Amino acid sequence: MAFLHLPPIRWLTSFYNPPFFTYSVIGWLWETFYCSIKDHHYAYRGFLFGPYCPVYGFAVTTILITAEPVKNNLILLFIVGFIVASIFEYFASLFLEKAFHMKLWDYSKLKGNIQGRVAPEISLFWGIGVVFLVKFIQPFIQRIINWEEARTHGWLAVIIVLVMGTDTVLTMFSVHQLHTSTKQWDNRINQRLEHLHQLIQEAKPAEEHRLKQRLANWRAEIIDSEDARRFNQHLSWNQRRLIKSFPKMKVTDTKHFNDVKKDLLKKS
Repeated sequence: MAFLHLPPIRWLTSFYNPPFFTYSVIGWLWETFYCSIKDHHYAYRGFLFGPYCPVYGFAVTTILITAEPVKNNLILLFIVGFIVASIFEYFASLFLEKAFHMKLWDYSKLKGNIQGRVAPEISLFWGIGVVFLVKFIQPFIQRIINWEEARTHGWLAVIIVLVMGTDTVLTMFSVHQLHTSTKQWDNRINQRLEHLHQLIQEAKPAEEHRLKQRLANWRAEIIDSEDARRFNQHLSWNQRRLIKSFPKMKVTDTKHFNDVKKDLLKKS
């Protein structure tokens, strides 16, 4: 590939940004289409506000570079795709969990998974996908990129960096606020459960059974509360989207909120 011989700055604007953005959008389209069919409702996927998934952009552009020496060997090409995509998926999951206290996917029920972040059958899919990507998709995409670069002279890459950079900052604020809201809800639930436990300890035998039933049905009690009806009002569009579009999403330090988040969104 000619871009490997370009100066560093020119390399970034001429190769990395256009394919990075292109495959970020393609990844978003794929995930949105697949998950909308699987979940039987429209799922606006992606972690950022805009219609792109940067993890696909980073992964594909890195795969294209690492696969260049072996692109004519299908077996080695599959192995490179399998390994590189798995590494990206693992560290993307780790980053989201450590930076934002969120898990957007969980493969813990699949055989051979590593901490629920990656699993062999998913990585096999990535390996096969990379073979199709390098052999059939990338040549077509590269022709489009070359056509675009000849007309925009790199300015589109600059615009992309500004748009996605701004989006990233706004998303970080939005997710931080979501995490704050989920912590508040989790604390509220914990306080209610602690209060019920205390009432049970102090209750007379006639009241103890009724209080234990309330404790067993605490989720329904939370959902029927006045605060639950106002839950949606305190969330931004992006925060509601994340909860709806990632039904398996878990906030790692708010156990009780995870149990009721979907019901809260439906109720409000």
